[in-house]
Amino acid sequence: MEQVLVVARVDLFGVGGLQGVSDDPAVVARFLQTVAGCGRFAPRALAEQDENLKQIVPYGVVWHRGHVFLFRRGKGGNEAGLRGRWSIGLGGHVNPTDGIEVGPAMLRQALLRELAEEVALEILQSELWAVLNDDDDPAGRRHFGFVYRVEVASDEARSREPGKIQGAFVPLEVVWARCGGMETWSRMLIRCLR
Repeated sequence: MEQVLVVARVDLFGVGGLQGVSDDPAVVARFLQTVAGCGRFAPRALAEQDENLKQIVPYGVVWHRGHVFLFRRGKGGNEAGLRGRWSIGLGGHVNPTDGIEVGPAMLRQALLRELAEEVALEILQSELWAVLNDDDDPAGRRHFGFVYRVEVASDEARSREPGKIQGAFVPLEVVWARCGGMETWSRMLIRCLR
């Protein structure tokens, strides 16, 4: 049974919350600290049914020379609400095998593992730059994103999961043109892309 990193909603947000994207370094640091202090692993099947838990998801926006990796989710994905939607974010859940201690290194390792599972890329660097939350969306109510900017060496991107992901590197204008058909997290993020 898959175990995923979760934080109780009340611990993650305290008395306030976050709706949307924040790239404020102080906000990102606060959420990282909360996850490091309060994160625990729970069965994914349980977490998917409990909106009192937020599943922590490293979410990478992949760039090559000013172009963004834009892809369409196929029918093979786990989240039914995301199938067929356009996206600019690759990533997934954090598992116990991603590290010894819950914290920034574990999140980054989970991101790198997920990227390697989904698309063949030569990663040059990855930088955490934002956090993302969408409690207006059914899937979003159960997930919280740590957003990374990932730079790669080439625009060659071969899907390792063709039934789940097919895409290419495109200019930002093309990303904006697909906005209406995007998953919610990607729609929120494109406003922050520069």
